[in-house]
Amino acid sequence: MIARGRTLSRIGLLRNDALGDTLLTLPVATALKRYDRAVEVELICDPAFKGLMQSHPDLDTVLPDEGGPARRFARRLRQRRYDAVLVLRPTPRNAWAVFRARVPLRAGTAYRFYGPLFNVRWYGHRKNNRRHEVEYNIELLERLLGHDMGHPQYYLPPPPSAEEGARDLLQGAGIRDDRPLVALHPGSRGSALAWPAEHYAELAAMLRREEVQVVVTGVEEESDLTTRVSRAAPGIVDLTGQTTLEQLAWVYKMCDTMVANSTGTLHLAAAVGTKVLGLYPAAEVNSPKRWGPYGPGHKVFRGPVDNCPECVGEECPVYNCLEMVPTEEVLRVALGIIAQSPLRSRWGSEGA
Repeated sequence: MIARGRTLSRIGLLRNDALGDTLLTLPVATALKRYDRAVEVELICDPAFKGLMQSHPDLDTVLPDEGGPARRFARRLRQRRYDAVLVLRPTPRNAWAVFRARVPLRAGTAYRFYGPLFNVRWYGHRKNNRRHEVEYNIELLERLLGHDMGHPQYYLPPPPSAEEGARDLLQGAGIRDDRPLVALHPGSRGSALAWPAEHYAELAAMLRREEVQVVVTGVEEESDLTTRVSRAAPGIVDLTGQTTLEQLAWVYKMCDTMVANSTGTLHLAAAVGTKVLGLYPAAEVNSPKRWGPYGPGHKVFRGPVDNCPECVGEECPVYNCLEMVPTEEVLRVALGIIAQSPLRSRWGSEGA
């Protein structure tokens, strides 16, 4: 691959923050491989995501960022001998580390104080939320290569090694293959306002009355929240803290749909091919235009409030705006997704 007068044999994609942000970087790897199969593509990310990300067929290597000061990070990057690095998470540490590593082509945003550390500068603003995060990432790649990369593809095959454990977990909890299955993820870990737990519990009970199987997912510190949802009706399976991230990907892949707030697991479910239903607050900083599930067939509800540039919390007269999203409407849309599920053939003649 030739770009800007240089041969590019190895390119690093630096995205060392949250799960959703990292997942939304993956289409860059796919675009690169479509452009030139010979180029080596490496993802530099949080160590917690290495096992999940390395199943992606367009990543040659996943390099965990173990933290520490920029100079230590720079030494590790220098050892990789990158021809170019796309700094998809623009921070002073990342910019300085790539500069100190003497990476020949360093692509990043132009409008921050550390912009001069990049020699391939992208003159765009993400905060205006005019495009999806995936498309902003592709724009940075196009700035590096000088080519239109076309429509990006978003996918992540779950790691094969985790499939058996996920199936055993669901079967052990009584989940059957002949009934539709929905995952509810009521937490958000502070990434955005959440649809209230009472609404998730009501939705779970409604789904059970429709003879839909329900699993609730979350991390251990969310157990108080997930327990409130899982106790809403008999037969709801609480998987809180019981799966690895790799197994969770398989759980979502086995579901007919997944309902979640604006958080990383929503993007994980979308990446493995499950149609999701996302719940987004009215604040423009959480706009689903930028942060919504990427790809066709997904559905989104948003807090019904106009002109909300940034959530001011309890100072807002309609806080929490997501309380106004009716459970009956979420149920209706979720059942519509289930009716179109590619897994429908597994339900048998009595399927919903």
